Formats: sequence, C-alpha cells, structure tokens
Amino acid sequence: MNHEIEKTFNELEALRDHYFKTAEFNGDIYKRAEPDKWSIGEVIYHCYLLLRLTRQFSQVYLPAARLFIKAGGIKAAEQNGYMHNIYAGPTMKAPKILEPKMDRRYSKGELRLMLEAETEKLEKMVMDLTDREAYTIRYPDPVPNWPNVVQMIKVGYIHEKHHYNVLMERERR
Repeated sequence: MNHEIEKTFNELEALRDHYFKTAEFNGDIYKRAEPDKWSIGEVIYHCYLLLRLTRQFSQVYLPAARLFIKAGGIKAAEQNGYMHNIYAGPTMKAPKILEPKMDRRYSKGELRLMLEAETEKLEKMVMDLTDREAYTIRYPDPVPNWPNVVQMIKVGYIHEKHHYNVLMERERR
C-alpha cells in the first residue's frame, strides 16, 4: 500500500480512538449543544455517510481509472500527496445526500463499527494501487480541487478531524 495512504489510515484510527474515549463522546451523543447544530451522533453518522459515498464511488471509479492508465490514457503525475485543510475556511453546507437523516439512533459502538467497516472496505480497494496509480488517478470533485487517491484519503481524515474538533469546542462551552 502507498505509504502516505497507509499513514493516513493509521492517523484516522488514532483520531477515532482519541475522540471516542472522551467524556463528550461517552455521554448522550444525541443531545444537541446548540439547537440548530448536529449532535455528536449525527456528526459521526454524517462522517460515515461521506466515507460510504467515497467507497461506493471508488468501487466503480478506481477499476475504470486503472484500466485507463494501463491503456496509456493518463500520463503519470508527480507524486504529490499534500492536501490542505479545505474545511479551515467558512463553514460549508453539507449536500443533502450527506445530511444525517437518521431512521434510528445508533449506539456509539454501532456508529464506530459502521465507520470502521467502511474504512476497511475503502482500505482494501486502495491497498493494491501502485504509487503511480495512487498519485495519478484523480477524483472528479472540484471542492478539494480534483484530488488524487492519496489526497482523497487525506480529505476524509481532515473532514472527520474537523468535525470532531468543532464538536469538542461546542460541547465544552
């Protein structure tokens, strides 16, 4: 597996380990600190939805992109895995498909398992990519500026970290 992708998955696991042990994540995860802001449970579910969407899209997109590269349709890109924090600026509204409209309240444990299952599936998809493929294949997403696979995995980490940081700040007021 590409070393930057592997490192990012490890950092994501450490991030979750840290936050899921906090007092805030071990209380009422569906209590909203502010009426118009998502609860901890809703944020975790939102992160799960983005991860699942990324995985579902990748399931179709990555094999096709790999074939295109092998056919010589895409030139090799420089090995740039840098990803700036696209969430550092003004708040972005989540697309409707990623809004946490929950049909039931999952426990914290269930939410963690859902995140981990999707992460594992995505990890398996990218594990066999060559470095050339990982840095050359670009996702058609203009928000993070058409990221390559390495950068897209980092976007997922940055996204989750951003939400957890915002939650903690809100919960500790």
